[in-house]
Amino acid sequence: MDIEALYDKIYRYCYHRLGSREAAEDAVQEAFARWLASGACRTRTEALRYLYAVARNLCVDEYRRTKPDPLPQDLPAPDVPLDCIALRQAVMALPPPDQELIFLRYVNCEPVSVIAAALGMSRFAVYRRTEAALRRLRDMLKEDEP
Repeated sequence: MDIEALYDKIYRYCYHRLGSREAAEDAVQEAFARWLASGACRTRTEALRYLYAVARNLCVDEYRRTKPDPLPQDLPAPDVPLDCIALRQAVMALPPPDQELIFLRYVNCEPVSVIAAALGMSRFAVYRRTEAALRRLRDMLKEDEP
């Protein structure tokens, strides 16, 4: 099992949820410590399910414990194409559970079975909610077109 690949996926997930490198590193370290102490997960899929579930709970706990700092008003504009900015804004306009689904499915490229287990929902619910979120994204991006 490639531990570094697992670490990268869980770190990206925690960083996306927390927005802080230090907080994400702490959450990932704690998730891996709990996984290694449990000794229960033998396959890669089982390990991912366990790690996502623990990381999600740790991120929720951290978010409840701290409030994010507001961004400064004089922040320089990023050097990215406008369509990337529009997509990012559309994703950020989605409800947080839909953002999480889109992130897990299309950024971390997780299979539906892993997402379903990590979020405690059926595979059918993951498919249905992902399709609904993508439909909302398409509608938002169509509204922005001239």
